[in-house]
Amino acid sequence: MNWTIACACGWTVDGEEDDIVLATQEHGRRLHNMEVTRGQAMAMASPSVEEDAADSGAIRPSDEAS
Repeated sequence: MNWTIACACGWTVDGEEDDIVLATQEHGRRLHNMEVTRGQAMAMASPSVEEDAADSGAIRPSDEAS
């Protein structure tokens, strides 16, 4: 499952859980001088829009016939 995390500063990351947690932890250290736990990162996460569309059977623009 893909997740999205959006920081209050405008930075965002999308991807698998392990990848977004690591990216968020590094972002927190480098830009905000903060240590972010896995739990804190996942508390900020929401399912990616692409995942929601796929799960709901909705047609995405790339799925439409030309």
